[in-house]
Amino acid sequence: MLTTLGVAAYRGRANRAIPSTLPPGFVTAVVLPISLVISLLVNDIWRKYSDAQDTVVAEASTVADAVRAIHRLPADSSAELNGLMYAYVHGDVPQDWRTYQTRRTPIETRSALNEMEFRVARLLQSPQIDLPARATLAVLASDLTDLDKLRKKRTQLSAGRLDNSRWAVLCVLLLTGLAVLVEVVYGQRKNYFVSVGLFVMGYGTLIYMLVTHDRPFSGETIVSHHPIAEAYANQLKSFQAR
Repeated sequence: MLTTLGVAAYRGRANRAIPSTLPPGFVTAVVLPISLVISLLVNDIWRKYSDAQDTVVAEASTVADAVRAIHRLPADSSAELNGLMYAYVHGDVPQDWRTYQTRRTPIETRSALNEMEFRVARLLQSPQIDLPARATLAVLASDLTDLDKLRKKRTQLSAGRLDNSRWAVLCVLLLTGLAVLVEVVYGQRKNYFVSVGLFVMGYGTLIYMLVTHDRPFSGETIVSHHPIAEAYANQLKSFQAR
């Protein structure tokens, strides 16, 4: 509507407008770069969103593997580490997501995951640990290291890519492309509605994807932390079923 009013300001009433003298190649020269820029942005955001999904799935798988290792340890060590794993899955992870919802970068503080790493390192240095338990602790230490890396990667992916300057550039590009289309079909009622309708549906869909997938752990299209909790719960159920 704003673009149409702008064009009408210098073209006059639509029923009196003469056909546009803009060459067809000029429309392509303007619209094509806009499409390429937006396509690159959408591809970047979508790849980041897919990376966020893969990171959560990998974290869930690593949690399940760590739980299996914990249950192979002696009873006292197993109970202690399992309590810390529960605190990580049901405490630290949901807290991370709550921070993501505020669109702030989580501050790395001492967590149950860090406490597990310290406890496992201390157990590995204990002379009372036998060889099978030491091997299990080595596997667990590797899993905890992977969890720490996945959590840091998740935190990096939680930040958005589209800042105010990029949105400004995107808006100017869209306004330019739409102004060219309206100029070409101005005064042609049927062509006007077809061109503007297709432009709004096509580019509007891309903008919707940018808005909803820019921050993968917040908004309506959220990458949930439930796979991590489900992996932990399913692993415990498998031990109880034995």
